[in-house]
Amino acid sequence: MKDKLNRYFKITDRGSSAATEIIAGATTFATMAYILAYMTWSMSGIEGINLTGVLICTALTSALACIAMGLYSNTPICLAPVLVIPGLIAQWVTDGTATYAECFGIVLISGIVFILISVLGLRELFARSLPKNIKLGLAASVGFLIARVGLNSCGLISASDAGLTYGDFTQSSTILGVIGIAICFFLTYVKFNINGHEYKIRGALLIGIVITTLIGIPMGVTQLPDHIFTVGGFSAMKDTAFQVDLVGALRPAYIPLIMMLLINDFFGTLGSGFALAGKAQLLDEDGNFPAFGKVFLVDSGATIVGSFFGISTISTFAESASGIESGGRTGLTAITTGFFFLLCCFISPLFLMIPGAATGAALVIVGISLLETAKGLDFTPVEFLPVASMWLVSIFMYDYVGGIVIGMFVYMFISILRAVFEKNKSLLPSLPVWIMTALMSLYYIF
Repeated sequence: MKDKLNRYFKITDRGSSAATEIIAGATTFATMAYILAYMTWSMSGIEGINLTGVLICTALTSALACIAMGLYSNTPICLAPVLVIPGLIAQWVTDGTATYAECFGIVLISGIVFILISVLGLRELFARSLPKNIKLGLAASVGFLIARVGLNSCGLISASDAGLTYGDFTQSSTILGVIGIAICFFLTYVKFNINGHEYKIRGALLIGIVITTLIGIPMGVTQLPDHIFTVGGFSAMKDTAFQVDLVGALRPAYIPLIMMLLINDFFGTLGSGFALAGKAQLLDEDGNFPAFGKVFLVDSGATIVGSFFGISTISTFAESASGIESGGRTGLTAITTGFFFLLCCFISPLFLMIPGAATGAALVIVGISLLETAKGLDFTPVEFLPVASMWLVSIFMYDYVGGIVIGMFVYMFISILRAVFEKNKSLLPSLPVWIMTALMSLYYIF
């Protein structure tokens, strides 16, 4: 069995082991598990919604997506519902923009269009059109975003209309966040020298999350559940799943909504996919990701499946970097994460008790580790300025997809200026780059 796994997933070839892959998958799940609580919270604004059904459908579709990604693309990239989108769908329903069934018809259409883009090969064309320096800088851009998400989850920073502010250190959750970061940092970077051999702690982030969760119990931050098993889970699915109105979603008034979902998913996957592949050392010498076609296909297919279960756009999750940081290099990592999501269908309260301070601490360390990928960048001013612009938007606007868009605009502007002043037409961007930049502008329109 072990040999078959090794041959199929090429575990040894990628410098990993089955044990490392399983630990990495568990670590990724631990940093993604918050999506279960987030989905139920986001959809709670819809009158009459069955939140237990939402939780089970979220866990089930995330599990299927992760397992499909692992089997088909053999990458440690995991998927789950995109943040923000569930809240938008709840708003569309409550303000009368669309019915519940029409909303998931809109999600279905965006997934169908995405899969057509994948089948027609346009995905690889756009992916290869990204300038190499931007591809290499994407991992750091995602790293800034993940670190900020982690600091926010730990309570160390908070965003408001007044801007970013420091957290309240009189709160036990904030103190636990600091403790968690210290634990995860120590476990991740400490090395032991035994008989001339250097060793690192395997599964450092997963251990850190567990220890931080346990410390949070006497501090009153980790709330122990009343019961371990999910109550009334599968019977509640019927209130959430299979209520798609495809015909109703074909109204012309919904085209902007479809475009918004499609653009967010496409460029979100483009950015996070490159970032995660770079971290996992899966890019080729030109900065391209050979398995990207398969990643896009699973991503778009997952959105279609998710729409039938009443779940919004499903896409690659940047938190997959936590498993990659733990050594995950193959699809076995994603399959392991999927297994834990399946387990959640039965014992969700056990996973939901993990506090934000524990997962946030791990994400801060993951964000820092992603910055290491910037060492291959070309830091000459004309090459680095688009990357710097992308980073700034990711840091201050909390939007790495928007960062890619701005980075491409700056790249186009600099390339045109260079072509004019240096009188060298070869410096002009290629046609695919012009088309992709024009499409990217729709991100700020929709």
